[in-house]
Amino acid sequence: MPVDYKKNDGWEAFLPVLDEHCQWFHDVIECLFYSHADESLKVINKPTSFAQWILCARKDDKIQLEIIEKLSAVHSDLFKISDELIDTLVKTGGKPSHANYKNFVTIYEEFMSYIRRMEKDFIREGSGYDSFTGLRSQKMLKDDIKRELHRLARQGKNFCLAIGRIDNFELIRKNASKEEVSGYIKLVSSLIKLSIRSFDDAYYMGDDEFILCLKQADLSGGIAALERLRRELERQKIVLDPSENFQRPLSMSCCIAEPVEGDDVDELLYNLKDDLENTDEERTDTVLRYRELSPLQRFVKEGV
Repeated sequence: MPVDYKKNDGWEAFLPVLDEHCQWFHDVIECLFYSHADESLKVINKPTSFAQWILCARKDDKIQLEIIEKLSAVHSDLFKISDELIDTLVKTGGKPSHANYKNFVTIYEEFMSYIRRMEKDFIREGSGYDSFTGLRSQKMLKDDIKRELHRLARQGKNFCLAIGRIDNFELIRKNASKEEVSGYIKLVSSLIKLSIRSFDDAYYMGDDEFILCLKQADLSGGIAALERLRRELERQKIVLDPSENFQRPLSMSCCIAEPVEGDDVDELLYNLKDDLENTDEERTDTVLRYRELSPLQRFVKEGV
């Protein structure tokens, strides 16, 4: 059911956010790169519209807490990096490094993208997040990936896609109660949130499976995120059933790819799953790279 903006205070407060942040972004850029920056510093004010929207959104039962937390995290990172850039300018009088400038632009673009996407989510589905895990709903997965592929084609902005699965899930389900199984899934979901950046996306696909979309990252950056996830799991030191029959740590295995222009979403997801399931390596607690195979190679492989 489409959102009625006139009856929804949360959405009414949301309307100025795009315009105010767009103007603020351009003011910061002008301040950083032009000679009259010192004067500009005196007139740059951070937008307050988002904070006002947050106050309204927390009172609106139509807007999930996960959405508020996600946007708040990205917005906080955006203001943090802008403060660092301006602080450097004040202290040194020099332009920011290219890496810091790129980081600022990346977070700004992702924040604006999330705002536009959230509006579409509400109009189309009523929510973009899975209520069980707090991760993004699998209903949104293919459209989101297609959007990233379009950005890759238009702007050359790379991203990584990864599939992760909880190891020994069938044994876990056999030896644990439903409540314990749900607890493991929710724990992994929370650790995924800790391991990825504020503007990355993660999706719960059901049972033991998760998909991660790591934006504006190359393969090495994507692998680093998965390694962070592995370390977070190790820190938990969770032993699955301390009985003699099943003493194993809770772990995950993943396969990651860096899509290229022209990739088909369904084929990419299928091949990621296939590589994770049929690797020649020991699958438990591993991070695998997607193996680039031609359609003919995959046909021959599947026929063996």
